[in-house]
Amino acid sequence: PLLQKVIHLTVRGNVSVVTGTEGASATLPCVFSPPLLSHMPRTVTWMRKDPYRHIVTFRTQTDGSWAAENGGTRFELVGKPEWGNTSTRIKQLSVEDSHGYLCLVEIVTSTYHLFQCEIQLQIATAPQFSYTLILCIPLGVKSLVLLVMGFILIRDKTRRSRD
Repeated sequence: PLLQKVIHLTVRGNVSVVTGTEGASATLPCVFSPPLLSHMPRTVTWMRKDPYRHIVTFRTQTDGSWAAENGGTRFELVGKPEWGNTSTRIKQLSVEDSHGYLCLVEIVTSTYHLFQCEIQLQIATAPQFSYTLILCIPLGVKSLVLLVMGFILIRDKTRRSRD
């Protein structure tokens, strides 16, 4: 007899758009409806689209916590998978992070469930400041204030000398 596993694939229709700034953090939302509340996800995998590239996989540990198998320290699972939220934070964003991402949540019970949602991440470059300008502005303001104070002091001295 051939064993067959029933596979359920659920794809969330709307693409969420998340914006962020270079150097900051952004949270990619991934919310799903588990078949039953008692069914915990086994893995949460994030992939980048166009071209498809594996980013990070989070796996449940024996103590109930979650750990990233790979992906370094830039990715952090911030949602509560037991409640259907596997949202993930990306730290230290760069413009190169601007892509489409897929969140794949795997739940294995007597059947195999795979939930998928797509997120578009758009990263804006951090504003560039001219530190020379920042340093000069206070100096210029101080000089102007000193010039006005000097003028007032000289004017007061000439008035007193007339009296």
